Amino acid sequence: MGAAAPYGGAGRAAAILAVHIPVRQGDDPVWFLYSGDAEAAPQFLSNLVTAMITMATLVVSITMVVLTLAAQQLGPRLIRSFMADRRTQATLGLFVATVVYLLLVLRTTYGGTDSVPNLAVTGGTVLVLLCLVALLIFVHHLASSIIADNTIDRVGEALDDDIKRLLPESNSNQASKPDKSPAKSGTPLELHKSGYVQTVNYHGLVEIAREADAVIELAFKPGRHLVEGTTFAWIEPASADEAHKKIEDCVSLSGERTSIQDLETSIRQLVEVALRALSPSISDPFTAMAVIDRLTTSLAKIMKRGMPQWVWTDEDDRVRLLAPRSTFADIVEEAFRQIRQNAQDQTAVLIRLVESMGQLMPRADEAQRAVLEKQIGIVLDTGRRNIAQKQDLETLEARAKLALDRTSGRVR
Repeated sequence: MGAAAPYGGAGRAAAILAVHIPVRQGDDPVWFLYSGDAEAAPQFLSNLVTAMITMATLVVSITMVVLTLAAQQLGPRLIRSFMADRRTQATLGLFVATVVYLLLVLRTTYGGTDSVPNLAVTGGTVLVLLCLVALLIFVHHLASSIIADNTIDRVGEALDDDIKRLLPESNSNQASKPDKSPAKSGTPLELHKSGYVQTVNYHGLVEIAREADAVIELAFKPGRHLVEGTTFAWIEPASADEAHKKIEDCVSLSGERTSIQDLETSIRQLVEVALRALSPSISDPFTAMAVIDRLTTSLAKIMKRGMPQWVWTDEDDRVRLLAPRSTFADIVEEAFRQIRQNAQDQTAVLIRLVESMGQLMPRADEAQRAVLEKQIGIVLDTGRRNIAQKQDLETLEARAKLALDRTSGRVR
């Protein structure tokens, strides 16, 4: 709702401008402007304000109902994506701006003057009509926005944007693993606060390590929850631990997990939709399979890109920072593990998991293929333990064999 605040300022500016612009033809106003007298204008504007407040109340009520339904069926963490929608923000902003505009114009019509702000009153009428049209469009938009397929597509697009933002275009510039790790002999640094890791200033840490002629190793990845008093980093040599406070200041913590530097958070939002669909209260395997399909699309994009940098060097090419980051195995596990666990007795979902990984096989390099083969094996083990119908199990095994055999035309 806070996004509508700037629209209120726009409504105020428009009201002030419209009130002070006289638009007349001789002694009469222009034909398309409000032509009532000074006594009728306040009542007319009051009626418009009443109508607008009624419509605004309706819009807010509809929005709250839709958000409640979305939170129950798709997950409360997706509320942010609903409220970030530009059409939702524009509609709410238009209503706020119109109410502010009408109230300010109404205020100028009281005061015992015979002049009528014809342009301002006409502008208010036009805004109310626009709000009426916007209300109809908004209701249709909200109704379509809570359809599971539309939500999955919207969250999937956000995930694809995060992939482009967080992953390098190729593996060509990946740093090699250093010969020694400061975690074996370095000084542990304790954290003095708790929360989810939002961002890490890697360049700042490299500069701190360079000034201290040291090597820093972090004990966490972005998005992880850290507890006060735990070791969050090591530094070598031990004499460099004077930089403890500066190192801790490079780590930003908050009370919620976000995707600023954490790709797995965006994946978890899609996974949550699938888990809700697989819950006994909803039992909608089709939505879960739609999530699997969308995750597969994003994983295909990830396979074309490199993994995040985890070894950082200074200008002299000396290793200064080791920062754990998500691997391809971590990402695939995050995408499919919980869906598999919650779909142990859902044969169709297990088959779709195997088929999806089979689609990724031709695109996989040797390391990625090993990860996918392991996941297919885990799905097979799950099916063998939980599928009672012999024919269903044979179908799963056949699809798994087909997936493992899909090596021709592999994209490297």
